[in-house]
Amino acid sequence: MLACKESAPNPDILFFTGTEQSPEVKLTLDGPGSIGLTVTSSTKVNRNVSVNLNLRQDLLDTYNQKTGKSYALPPEGSYSLSANNVIIQNGTHVSESAKLSVTSTDKFEEGVTYCLPISITGTDSGIGVLEPSRTIYIVINRTIITKAANISNSNYFTIPSFATDPTLTSIGELTMECRVYVNAFQSANPFISSVMGIEENFLLRFGDVSIQRNQLQLAGGLVDNKKFPVTSTTLFSTGKWYHVAVVYNGSSNTIYVDGKRDGTTEAAKGSITFTGPNGTYMGGFHVGFSERGRYLNGYVSEARVWTRALTPNELQNNLCYVDPTTKGLLAYWRFNGAESGVNVTDLTGHGHTAVAAKTINYVEGIRCPE
Repeated sequence: MLACKESAPNPDILFFTGTEQSPEVKLTLDGPGSIGLTVTSSTKVNRNVSVNLNLRQDLLDTYNQKTGKSYALPPEGSYSLSANNVIIQNGTHVSESAKLSVTSTDKFEEGVTYCLPISITGTDSGIGVLEPSRTIYIVINRTIITKAANISNSNYFTIPSFATDPTLTSIGELTMECRVYVNAFQSANPFISSVMGIEENFLLRFGDVSIQRNQLQLAGGLVDNKKFPVTSTTLFSTGKWYHVAVVYNGSSNTIYVDGKRDGTTEAAKGSITFTGPNGTYMGGFHVGFSERGRYLNGYVSEARVWTRALTPNELQNNLCYVDPTTKGLLAYWRFNGAESGVNVTDLTGHGHTAVAAKTINYVEGIRCPE
């Protein structure tokens, strides 16, 4: 009897095209640009269906609070919506397109991620709206064109002040992050390309004898003198920019790639130290160097160290820039060619200058995000 029972028919329903998995759609711009928006019906309509659309700037604060984002509304006058109404033609299930245009990025601030909510606010039919997809959030990133430090010729950076900073003897939470581009992974044993950190303590690096040379690893992961290493699942490619990070939150060590969790291990509740014997091993904290070499053949930019555990949303929001005065930011080196010679200023004002082994060369035309 159950096998013969007919299923209830699925009701028609409307939603923004492309929001089935997430209400966010990304728009990355070098300058003015636009994106087309359409509304989809779950089935073909049997007459023309008119759908009303409206910009809903008032929804952004609630969305930020709900998701942990820190999006901002674009400056007034920098955008427009081509139509407040779209039609799904009889016999089809996708509407004509309305265009959201960013007409100027002149007033956009570097490093700020902007967002515009647009909602389905009505229809002339009895078709309902899928609530999670009633509003589409257009996330607008302005591409930053910058430089990056070229450390492909055995150059690297040392942060000598970390070892003598008394506030770094007991770090209860820690985040290290950096944008990195690899020309070639090390081909000689032990196949290690160092990114940032302290050897035998807390070091982000590619490769080892026990993993692939293009896997990312937190080596050491030392918390209260006990090791909690973790290895990424991603196999990295050469010739491509990545944002890599490791976060100790007081209970685990987690690797992130482009703001997404990529490997984690449980760790003791305790502290990390950048001073004393553990903080000065092999010369202390470096970018692009460890254990008498193990250089990184590539480029680095946007390197930061935090004394708090960043969330995935914070990592994703700050891939290309962060306000140097942000709470918990210990040191920040942009490596963007603003300085010549061997010294790169810590933008936080804490005085943790990065000192290169030799004169820094920069590569130009680096885009973030790519």
